[in-house]
Order: sequence, then structure tokens, then C-alpha cells
Amino acid sequence: MKKVKTESITMKKKTLAIILTLCMTVAAVVSVTVAGAAGGLQEIKAYLNSGVTIKVDGEEQIITESNGVRTYPIVYNGTNYVPIRSVANLLGVDVDWDQSTNAILLGKQPNGVDLIDTYKNYQTFDWSAQYQTGDKDPMEISGVSCSRWLTLGRERYHGNEKTVSGVSFNLGGKHDTLTFSYYSNRNATLQVLGDDGAVLFEKDVTGGQVAQTVTIPLFKTNQLTFQITNVPYYAGGDVKTYIFDAYLDVEQ
Repeated sequence: MKKVKTESITMKKKTLAIILTLCMTVAAVVSVTVAGAAGGLQEIKAYLNSGVTIKVDGEEQIITESNGVRTYPIVYNGTNYVPIRSVANLLGVDVDWDQSTNAILLGKQPNGVDLIDTYKNYQTFDWSAQYQTGDKDPMEISGVSCSRWLTLGRERYHGNEKTVSGVSFNLGGKHDTLTFSYYSNRNATLQVLGDDGAVLFEKDVTGGQVAQTVTIPLFKTNQLTFQITNVPYYAGGDVKTYIFDAYLDVEQ
């Protein structure tokens, strides 16, 4: 599975994949029964495993709950599980719980305005689309589960004229920066345009390369357009470029 490329990979980031498989809490030899199993919960039976030690960078660590009480891994179906908050604390990784979405939040969370869910486009052209949360089931883009995204498709030719695929928004000059991730299944050129077609960002994207994340200045632009061009004419098939995890700085 592909993963989003980050600027630098540290020990902490490498262990995030492990953390995602860990359980939230454990208190004793456990047989858990929870009402409302429709929410995805089911009864399990697991055992505390005090014989397992945890080492970080070669040093043994003691894991504790938030109240300081020592805890141990549990064994379930032959696999050891550890409280996610305890391990995140050992690694210096932020962890939180979003009650509204039943989501465990790891790492630094976006601090800004969600472009795709907050702003509705005023124009899409040539096989492009905007999907806000709830419009479609979440989908995986370059190994990331996304609930909202922009899709940019193939450019088209009308005689000798070429049109590009894009999505445009009116931001009202409220923002200074935009951070977003992008991925394309084909070679193409991604452009982000501001007022009067000013190029704010341009990148030749290699098809199938892991998603990249960038932060670009907006200079208080009113109009914002994502567009894709220079898709090889011979590409054929389904041409898709995705914009996701797009956040604007908080309005000033």
C-alpha cells in the first residue's frame, strides 16, 4: 500500500503504522460486553501479558495509563495489543479522540479551514468534481482514507483548441496560505491559479507516485482554481488527479 511521503521520516513516524493497530484501553483479564454493537463493537476475550516488554530505541519502557497506573499488553488471537495513548506518549506523538466521528487522532491535526467542506465551487470544467463529506463513501487515495476530495480529469481537445480540467472557488480574499495533498494516476501538470490567472503553484506530477503535500501562499486571492493539463494524449483509460486534505489558514 502506498503512503503519503513526508519531508523527513523519523523513528516516531515509522512507528505510527504500529500504533494504528493498538487498542485504546485495557484494565485486567478482560471479557468485554458493550451495548449497542451496531456501532462496530463486539465482545472479545483477551488476557494481560506481563511477560512482554516494550523497548524504544533499545531502552525498555514502562507503559502507564493517564492516571499513572502501570499496564501491560494484552493478547488476543495470538497478537499483542498495547494501549494506544501509552505508546503514543512514549514516542512523543500527539493522540486524541474525536467523539463526533469516533476517530482516534494521531499526530498534529490540521489547524485551519477545510477548503473542500467549507467552500462550494462556483465552476467545474471537463470531468472535474468536488465531493464534500457525505456526498460519497470514503475512498482511499494513495493509501489515505478520504471523505472529501476534488477530482480533476483529462484535458480535452476541440479541434486545435485544448481545454483543461479544473475546479474554481471564491475565497473572498480571506486567506494567506493553503496546505493540500495531491495524487495523480497519470503524468500531468498540476496548477493552482489565483486572481487573473496568476500561477500560485505549478508541478509536473509523476503518475502513480505517492501523494505529496505542499503549502503555498495565496496572497489574499479571491479566486482559486485547481487545474490539470499536459496529460499525454496517448494516456488513454481513466485519468484522475486528486486534491485532498486541503486546509486554509484561519481567517484573519
